[in-house]
Amino acid sequence: MMEPTKPAGATSRFSISIGSVKTLVVLMILSLPFSKGFAKDNTFNYLKNGVSFSIPGNWKTISDEALPDKGYYYSAESGAKNSTGLFSLVTINKEENPVKSLLFQQKAMMEGEIYKEAGILFTAIESGRFGSMDGCMVKYESVVKGIKVIGMIYCFNCSEKTYLLFLQTGYDDQKENSKVFKMIELTFACR
Repeated sequence: MMEPTKPAGATSRFSISIGSVKTLVVLMILSLPFSKGFAKDNTFNYLKNGVSFSIPGNWKTISDEALPDKGYYYSAESGAKNSTGLFSLVTINKEENPVKSLLFQQKAMMEGEIYKEAGILFTAIESGRFGSMDGCMVKYESVVKGIKVIGMIYCFNCSEKTYLLFLQTGYDDQKENSKVFKMIELTFACR
């Protein structure tokens, strides 16, 4: 096996290690305020009813309530100026067919005041994966308060419950909101 060659000017392995360690320490010190601040101050960790996920701390919880004898509802929206980001989670305390649950949700949204005036268009329901959860999903488009929005609804069963997750954004801030939706997806767990 060939020995690695030393860079010009290096006198021993130890001198290379010291230089590498110094560089690593400087990089760690420089990145510490960013990682520490982001991880603790700018993240909200949700843990209720057997569900956990993380969202940025600048997202505001707009609803966090029990649905008597049915399940639980949580919703948050982006706190950024002119942002359209919206995330909602509905937990149903029994297993239901994901396709039927999505069809029921589509009907409710078409009849809902917020979408009724502008209308809402859905794609066909298809297989979908949210994080590690296999289920079904549907995409939609509508206009809310004069802003064109797109969204996705995922539905799956876990631990004898049914989960519906809503991710909605306007076109103008889709890139920023998709990062948050990815964060939710990567941290989402049910037990």
